[in-house]
Amino acid sequence: MKTKVWAVIVLAFFVAGAACATELPKMNVIQVEENTAMLAYSFSHEAPLQVSLTNSDGELLYHNETEHQTEFKKMLDFSELGDGLYCVSVNYGNQSINRVVNVKDKKITVSSPSFCYEPYFKVSGKKVNVSFLNTWNKPVYINIYQDGEYVDGSNLGRDVSIQTRLDFSHLRRGTYEVVLTDYVKDHRFTLKL
Repeated sequence: MKTKVWAVIVLAFFVAGAACATELPKMNVIQVEENTAMLAYSFSHEAPLQVSLTNSDGELLYHNETEHQTEFKKMLDFSELGDGLYCVSVNYGNQSINRVVNVKDKKITVSSPSFCYEPYFKVSGKKVNVSFLNTWNKPVYINIYQDGEYVDGSNLGRDVSIQTRLDFSHLRRGTYEVVLTDYVKDHRFTLKL
């Protein structure tokens, strides 16, 4: 009986230690001058990165894609953008870390980081397969735009696991932006036909 109790205690410590050892990436946005901040991202695992800055209307202000990296730094100049709320997002693999940046009267404040899963987009000819893990169980929408103009969209529901196929065969050649919107943010994917 004592052996079973000790085995359970040791197992509990092992599980607790493994849970505490889960490492998450770090992303800081630190004000260095009036209306200027330094974005610094670091993680122990290499991954291709997609870094973006959007305003409160979801307009993409900055976007950069990198090869496999563990660090990324970028100076963000808000002087021409003006006061307002902005979202800084770093996608690494199938996840992202996000922070809301508030610029007001030349001062910059930053929210705590939020982590979320990113949708998976797979292009096959003129069809796009989309998979998304909806951990919030909130409604998820998908919209398609060309040159900023709305083309099509639908409500994908609120299931935990969302999978759908978009058919672009009836659309003309060009560049399209697919925007999957969940409870946390807009996830963007650019497609060229």
